[in-house]
Parts: sequence; structure tokens; C-alpha cells
Amino acid sequence: MDDIKEALPEADAIIFAAGSGGRDLLKIDLHGAVKVMQAAEEKEINRFVMLSSKGSLSPDEFADSPLENYLIAKYYADEWLIHNTHLDYTILQPTTLVEKTGSGKVTLGAYSTNENSIDNVADVLIGLVENHAGIKEVIEMSTGNEPIPEAINELN
Repeated sequence: MDDIKEALPEADAIIFAAGSGGRDLLKIDLHGAVKVMQAAEEKEINRFVMLSSKGSLSPDEFADSPLENYLIAKYYADEWLIHNTHLDYTILQPTTLVEKTGSGKVTLGAYSTNENSIDNVADVLIGLVENHAGIKEVIEMSTGNEPIPEAINELN
């Protein structure tokens, strides 16, 4: 844990977007996320934005999903963040990430499509931190019709 704490920058916020790509779900997607949360608290970095997944907090929907094990790891990491930390968290739950150029337009708080460009997701994560938006919220996200800055401002 001390290694993680030392590796964290002097910052006001952490965006946790690490993932194992399905190779080590427990070690990285679950336990790694929790260790970063704990290190952030010890280092007094109170703002924590977690990149999660659509449906991560709906375990009844995991069964028979090809992403079942991934969603289970995300579920417990998200639950830990909500119930076992004092962090000013935001959990972003995008639909499927795709490697397309970002449109700069999204839907936040609902799902309007089944995909998100990685560019749009990155812009939303940064916007949530910069605008202190969505604190103590779980936010659904998909590609949509609203410019990212306006969609984030509506969260406040």
C-alpha cells in the first residue's frame, strides 16, 4: 500500500480508469481499485472519480453476461467506494467503450445508445473533476446529443 501511496501525485483528485482487460479482474479491477482508494484517503486526496461499467451495481443482471466476472469485480469495487470510504466519489457507468473519434456529445444520467467513444469518456471524466460535478453520484453515460460541458453542468 505504501508503494501506491508514494506513487500517487500531489493532487486534488484521482480518476481511476485502470483495468486489466479481463486478464486479472480480482487483482487489478477489484483489489487494485480498493488499494488506490485507501491510499487516496491516507494521502488526503478526497475527490475520486471511478470509471466503472453499465450495470455494475445491478448484480441480478450479471448472470449469463459475457462480462459477468468483470461486472462482479466492478460491483464490489464500486460498493467499496460508496460504503467503505469517505471520499467524494463519482462513479461513471458508460456503455460499451469503442475506439472511435469522440463526438463531444453525450447523454448523462440515462442510456440513449449502446456505445461510448473512449475520447468522450475521457472528456467526461476530466469534466467531472474540473467542475466538481456528480459528487456522491453514480452516473450513467452513453453517446448522445448534448455537448459534454452542458451535460456536466446539468449535474450540479
